[in-house]
Amino acid sequence: MAERMAFHFDGALADSHRMNFYESARFQYAAARLLVKLAQFRSEGKFVKNITNGTNLDIQLVSQSDGSFNINVEGPSQSSSEDPFVKISLADLIAYVSERIVEKVDDSVLHGVALANRRRVVDGAPDSSDPAAAIEQLVEAAMADSSIIANLQPQTRDLIRRRVAEAYREKRLTVSQAPISLIDFARSQKLIAMSAPLISEMATALRKSANTLEITSTVGGQSQPVLFLDRKMAQEIETAVVDQEITPMLGNITQFNKENGWGKLKVEGKIISFSIPSDILPTIRPKLIDSMKKDVVFLQTYQVKDRSGEVVRLIAVGILPTPEA
Repeated sequence: MAERMAFHFDGALADSHRMNFYESARFQYAAARLLVKLAQFRSEGKFVKNITNGTNLDIQLVSQSDGSFNINVEGPSQSSSEDPFVKISLADLIAYVSERIVEKVDDSVLHGVALANRRRVVDGAPDSSDPAAAIEQLVEAAMADSSIIANLQPQTRDLIRRRVAEAYREKRLTVSQAPISLIDFARSQKLIAMSAPLISEMATALRKSANTLEITSTVGGQSQPVLFLDRKMAQEIETAVVDQEITPMLGNITQFNKENGWGKLKVEGKIISFSIPSDILPTIRPKLIDSMKKDVVFLQTYQVKDRSGEVVRLIAVGILPTPEA
């Protein structure tokens, strides 16, 4: 069964069924290179630098449907006769690289969102003094009934769409944990190095053409969002560089959201946010919570830096034994 993916743009020019030609062309070029290379990786465990006629796998552009602005593509499913390097969907691979490139929702954003209309939207939902818990209740309700999102205030609506995409990524990466474990450290580094600039290139469509981008995957009539980006997130991706080498970081964890893996680490007096990819969060979470009982935790991290070389956030992928004082 073929897997269909939609790149759906909302806001700005997209609301009038238009996009800036240059921005949309750059987006499509980057998105096409990303999907072809992910399909190559899924099959062979590697990808080529230059895409030629022989390495251009059969991913087709599908006619556009009504909406703010949709770009639909369709790729072949993996047959039972194939013996691929890893047997997962392209959406799973997008989820995998997104977890390592895109920053997760942090608690400060959750606390800053007004939830005044929450009881009206989610009938019978109990009140919660914890904004993060209230958001998660809305996310669960929206996953059960996507029409709920349309009734939310704009700021809350985009936050819920972002968290719904994160939640679906968490679910699909948990289900695909076994095949994903075949992606070793070296291959993961190559995937991130290849994917980060292409996702950054895709984000240029959020300069003028649209306010948000949502990638959804549809298989057998079932649709799930994989990635949601707004202009602020896109700008961070455009200006950030993910290190290709792991850097151990010794510090004190001051905050940790055990639901989505976001937290804050205090290192030499500086507070740096970190996130843990969903495919490894179930393994790391209990060990991290136990390590937080100590004064310091030793994290294995990828550093994400801005153009000046300043570390803006961390991607935590492991925990090392805390050094003896």
